[in-house]
Amino acid sequence: MIAHRALTPIQQAQAWITLLRLGPTARGILPFLLGATIAWSQGSPINIPVLLISTFAVLCVMEMTFLVNEYVDYGTDMLNTGFHRLSGGSRVLPSGLISKRATLIAALGFMLIALAAGAVLAFYYHTGIYTIPLGLLAIFIGVFYTAKPFQFSYKGWGELAIWFSCGWLATMSGYYLQTGRFDLMTSLVSLPGGASVFLVILINEVPDMVSDSIAGKRNLAVRLREKGVSILYITVWILCYLNIVINVFFGVPLYNLLLSLVLVPLIAMTIRSVVRDKLAVHTQEPLSIQTTLIDHLITIFYAVTFITAGLLAGRNTASIVALIMLFVVSFGLEALSFISLKGLKNLLK
Repeated sequence: MIAHRALTPIQQAQAWITLLRLGPTARGILPFLLGATIAWSQGSPINIPVLLISTFAVLCVMEMTFLVNEYVDYGTDMLNTGFHRLSGGSRVLPSGLISKRATLIAALGFMLIALAAGAVLAFYYHTGIYTIPLGLLAIFIGVFYTAKPFQFSYKGWGELAIWFSCGWLATMSGYYLQTGRFDLMTSLVSLPGGASVFLVILINEVPDMVSDSIAGKRNLAVRLREKGVSILYITVWILCYLNIVINVFFGVPLYNLLLSLVLVPLIAMTIRSVVRDKLAVHTQEPLSIQTTLIDHLITIFYAVTFITAGLLAGRNTASIVALIMLFVVSFGLEALSFISLKGLKNLLK
């Protein structure tokens, strides 16, 4: 472990950007934007201030979640020597670059900002009676994903909590804040993305199984071991793609299915890797990257589908420009995350 030491402003920025997990943060924002895109495609005018404030609130909830996770998992991360670039947390706290106290204070700050944003949305912009409950539910899952007394990620419920929060909750919140109602098709569209991010979490747990088990974590990877994870991974990918096909019968434009044909060889590649290599150590990071790529493509294809449908229906183009810009910013966060990881590696040399 590296003792806490003075860092230059650039080094501090690199450490904090890495700690904030901007790449995974973007993964929580993307389905939220997809929900707003579906609302726009159906003819609901996009309230730009609501879109901007709520997107920022989602970012704050995601950051709060990762910071609490880093704080609670500090002991587990100290034990972890089998991690790769996409697993094992940010490695900032075990490296001594940022203190646990500063991490917890930042988490509290992000939570308070999210709560304030939710109050503005509910009571100033009158986005609906479920605005506050949806926000509180997101904060609840984010905090107790790792924190006591619930510790979902320690008891085999964390992966399902991520499926729900980065699937239905995020997508429907984006839709609800623009329309004031819930929607069946949006619920169905949220399921494949929820399933794919579930698989990202599951496959990233594999390198950490030893340290997680020693630390008392009983997540799905620890419970199922490599064989069980392999079976579950393959099964969920098959069900995920079937879900994409079935959604066409519930109002999703057919061209989403055409776009999603691209996913078939990619999913087949990951399944072949799992069957052939049985989650061997040298395959874990490439498999994680492939799973993340497919996860992103599912959301991108749905976004392109509903943007196209909205344009063909003559919806207001100013609104979709704002949405597209936010999509671009979200992917920019991922790029910044990779840059900061490279900078952190240099810092730790």
